[in-house]
Amino acid sequence: MSLVVSYLPTAQPRAKTTPKPGTPKAAADDVPFQLRMVNQSAQPWVFYVYQSLPPAASADWFSLAWFASPFKIQVGNQIAFRWQVTYDFVWSASGKLIPGVTFDAGGGQPADPDGNNNTTFSDDPDSGPGLSAPQPGDPSGTLLIKDARTVPNNTFSVGIGMSGTGTHAVQAGTNLTHAFTPTPTYFVAAGSGLIQLGTVLSIETITQSAEARFPPAVKNLIATLGQDNTWTVAPDPNP
Repeated sequence: MSLVVSYLPTAQPRAKTTPKPGTPKAAADDVPFQLRMVNQSAQPWVFYVYQSLPPAASADWFSLAWFASPFKIQVGNQIAFRWQVTYDFVWSASGKLIPGVTFDAGGGQPADPDGNNNTTFSDDPDSGPGLSAPQPGDPSGTLLIKDARTVPNNTFSVGIGMSGTGTHAVQAGTNLTHAFTPTPTYFVAAGSGLIQLGTVLSIETITQSAEARFPPAVKNLIATLGQDNTWTVAPDPNP
């Protein structure tokens, strides 16, 4: 069985991000990335993908299960994920943000580290919680979320996403400010427990994972989980 899950934008056109020095060309154009994950191990697994935290991220940021198979992938089966490098601001009524909680994103806003990179999250008594329309601001290259004075503590979380799906989250609170410099680093992983889209991860405890690094000009990777439960990641010859 082969399943393809696409996270390509289908609504209004998204603003392109400006490539930074050292960024692969593939990360800045309109051709999507694809990551195919194949189970050649001895048992079924939930396959998922997450992005690691940048080195400068504060300790209260969490990585989320960015993509996840909707069921366990049987031996000999595979799943593919497709996306583009377009950023989002996201929020969730998550309660206290801890590993294992599901960040169910709602009401996202498009974001651009080098353009409309600032937004405010508020909980208005009349209109409810939500993010303001992003505006340009300092510092360029960073995505900034400001929590208004109306935001209660330990009730909501905010974060950033890519291609419409949350990648990282932090607890929101009264008059807090959250800054995040996106440097996408992708990891593939396999889990036997309940991992779903938006699961808050404790990445230090993930064992069956490996970096999925796209070489320059490569947009398709294949990640194979072998009999020894380790990953082999390489350019996909049959995307």
